[in-house]
Amino acid sequence: MPRVLALALMLAAASQAEAGPACMAGGAFIDDAGIARANVIAGIDGAAALAAWRRVLDAGGTIAWPVTEYNVDARSTFVFAFDREGLRVYRAGVFADSNDAAPGGCLATDAASEALIPWSGVREIHAANWVLTFRLRAPVEIASDRGKRKRVRELKAYFHGGPGGELTYRYDLVHESRVPFWNVDVYRVENLRGIAIGPTDYQRRLQFVIAGAVDPDRHIALTVKSRGAGW
Repeated sequence: MPRVLALALMLAAASQAEAGPACMAGGAFIDDAGIARANVIAGIDGAAALAAWRRVLDAGGTIAWPVTEYNVDARSTFVFAFDREGLRVYRAGVFADSNDAAPGGCLATDAASEALIPWSGVREIHAANWVLTFRLRAPVEIASDRGKRKRVRELKAYFHGGPGGELTYRYDLVHESRVPFWNVDVYRVENLRGIAIGPTDYQRRLQFVIAGAVDPDRHIALTVKSRGAGW
């Protein structure tokens, strides 16, 4: 095959991939698409959440989630769309007024994504206090609905619907004794001020379920931030 024709076919395939795969779910996974998100937000039945993700993705469907992407534009909303092929990043504006970008596991648009990142191109998913960071093997260029455009090697995203801006606190405890009658341990608090942290558990639930659904062979590194109030 001539090189020019081969290149043209590769470019055409890339263009079609950007627009998203044909959805085979046919809107039949409404409950699964809801469980896939709701259980992670509520922190209940992680096994059911992971199973729902897998059923939708295995059927050719998509799990979509609105996010704030801080590395590109913290004042715009994006949609992260997860399917078997990879992670697609969309401007929220391409979904018009839709409250659900993937009802029943099918994307509500045939518009091209801002970026398509195959799962082989994600080297690490990092769970911090406030965001989930996807560290990439190659940079991608993304534009927001406000016209901001950036080339980034990391997607630093807060997934909407989870805990808000509140801080939680942990305290350093030292075990001192045990009261046998009540069968309880007695601790002394060493740091009365406590250690401020963000909604870490939410990010770790997201990390666990996403990685379990898209990377069953564990090629993507999973890391977590040590406790603290920052990212």
